[in-house]
Amino acid sequence: MARPMPTTVTCPNCGQPFNALLEQILDVGTDPSVKDRLLSNQINTVTCPHCGWNGQIGTPLVYHDPAKPLAIVHVPMQLNIDQTERERMVGQLTQTLMRTLPEDAPKGHLLQPQTALTMQGLIEQVLEADGITREMLDQERRKITLIDELLAAKGDEQQSLVDENIDLIDESFLELLRIVGERAGQTGDSRTSLRALNLRSKLIESTEAGQRVKVREEAYQQAELELNSIVTEEGHINREDFVDLIVDSADNPDKIQYLSSRIPQILDYTTFNILTNRIDATSDPDQRAQLQEARETMLKVAAEYEQASRAVVERAADTLRMLLSAPDVVEAIHQNLDRIDETFMQVLQVNLQEARQSGSVEVSARLKQIRDEVLRLVEQQAPPEIQLINQLLSEQDDNAALDLLASRADAVTPQLIEVMDQLIDQLNAVGNVGAAQRLAMLRNEANRML
Repeated sequence: MARPMPTTVTCPNCGQPFNALLEQILDVGTDPSVKDRLLSNQINTVTCPHCGWNGQIGTPLVYHDPAKPLAIVHVPMQLNIDQTERERMVGQLTQTLMRTLPEDAPKGHLLQPQTALTMQGLIEQVLEADGITREMLDQERRKITLIDELLAAKGDEQQSLVDENIDLIDESFLELLRIVGERAGQTGDSRTSLRALNLRSKLIESTEAGQRVKVREEAYQQAELELNSIVTEEGHINREDFVDLIVDSADNPDKIQYLSSRIPQILDYTTFNILTNRIDATSDPDQRAQLQEARETMLKVAAEYEQASRAVVERAADTLRMLLSAPDVVEAIHQNLDRIDETFMQVLQVNLQEARQSGSVEVSARLKQIRDEVLRLVEQQAPPEIQLINQLLSEQDDNAALDLLASRADAVTPQLIEVMDQLIDQLNAVGNVGAAQRLAMLRNEANRML
């Protein structure tokens, strides 16, 4: 996937420059999370380390969904870019995206992409491609307006607004309310944050939609506790133990969905074989039906995960083949840094080991050259927080990592804590529980130091 690039931006609030990771290529085909982050306004949302301002940084974007196929470009009007420069930037982004696609992938829609004048326009075009009608979008806007009115209202007036607009208060409304509360807290508006989250808690207890959300959230929380209980000290999960959780949770579809989506990499042949044996051994027809439904949910999650993983690996392999055949390896790497990610490094390492084992001296030397140059560039371009985290995780044991952290107390900042939180979520998402737990331990110590 196209990795965020370190960029120096100027805070619109205090005018101070700072480094931020900005995305410009949003390719759903290689990073399915892009779409959700776009729709929730999380793309290029940064926090100024000087004054605490939090908001979106405007930058040229290209959004691509190969399954539609759909390509949309957005160049913020506030950048005041003339037409010639705009066309140059759009062409550059489009060409960069096209280089990341397989050779046989359809590319015609990228030659004439749609245009969005605003971020909201980009979001609306993405939603329309999903069949979200204008009427549906209007209803979402009504929900946002209602949230503003509810947060400004007091006592009986607030309850009257709830009663008059009960048709708008569904699960998506409660999710919007949660986002409003969390973002207000992140920007230091504790009053709005508290009112939003308190209102959400009240609606969860007093509305039908709220009760459904409550049941689901409780199921997720319970599933997370149970999942953590079977993680070994080494950060692994035994498949028999995981299937035990599935069997015990078979009567709760919410827990099955959470457990499956939480660690989809465990949904392999061995796991399904164990589960199938349990189903075959079940004599209770009701429990058998529940387990069969659970297996269908797991199969669907596994298929989606496999499809996404295959696309990412194939893209990494294409990138490696291109670099191996490039006349100037160093220059090729510099031109394709947006294609260098964790999966690429894994594919590179596997190929390097195979080349060494087979005695392919020339190939292994070229692969080693690619690896060394990539690591050098990544280290140079990584923000200070990422560099420190990499150093901490590369230490041999926890004590050495803690000692290093203590010696770098001057580098412990709120931004470091935020980056650690993001990486912990990413490590958990890809199933690297051991690294996630170690980083969480370091994060807690950094937070204590702060």
